[in-house]
Amino acid sequence: MGEKNDARDAASHSAEDFTTFFSDKVDTVRQSTSATPLHRVMPTATHTLHQWDPVTLEDVIKLIGNAPNKHCQLDPAPTWLVKQHSRLLAPFIALLINKSLAGGCFPVQFKHAVVSPLIKKGSTDSSQLKSYRPVSNLPFLSKLLEKAFRHSYNASSL
Repeated sequence: MGEKNDARDAASHSAEDFTTFFSDKVDTVRQSTSATPLHRVMPTATHTLHQWDPVTLEDVIKLIGNAPNKHCQLDPAPTWLVKQHSRLLAPFIALLINKSLAGGCFPVQFKHAVVSPLIKKGSTDSSQLKSYRPVSNLPFLSKLLEKAFRHSYNASSL
């Protein structure tokens, strides 16, 4: 019942309204903290990785199978379809992941997201822009690459 009203109130705001509101909010925070001296953080890394263990086809199939059934408008295919054909797609996805890890390159296409306003928990006035927060929806392969990195990093750091 309340969710339909929230959606209707959010729809009454234009994308331009949200863009302006969130951009102004970031500008305000930057201005209010511009005089604050930078906090010096001492490096805590104990080792540097020079080599990655390549992800295997089975790693990729497992990553795909364990992924939630969510998708992004930027995805070329729905997640359920990728999952259904994971054995066929795994060699190509593994190649993409391994080339990215070996080259230290995160593909530029994966750096794009669909940003949507989501009402904050506990907010009662959905007609106010301040009741919303931006939520980024990333492409499925971007999330797989991130999980593969974590998997490879954890395996290498043991």
